[in-house]
Amino acid sequence: MKIILILVLFNLQSGSEVITAEFDDARACDLAALRTFQGVTAEPDMRPLDPAEGASAIEGTVIAHDSDGAEIGMYSCNPSRSDRREG
Repeated sequence: MKIILILVLFNLQSGSEVITAEFDDARACDLAALRTFQGVTAEPDMRPLDPAEGASAIEGTVIAHDSDGAEIGMYSCNPSRSDRREG
């Protein structure tokens, strides 16, 4: 089963950047997200997203914060829907 990374880097000056990639397992996906955020801050603080009441989010969404607590991005690693077969 393939795992899809959907990652958004927040940038108020130039606009947010969306990154997608495909991995063979969830651990590789999570590590790729961590490395991406480490390019912004040496030790990103990764926390599960707690959506506001009435809002929905992709299951497993994680928010990354910098050392000052500011949100620097978010990501999710989920199974590829194209791998799901009915039958």
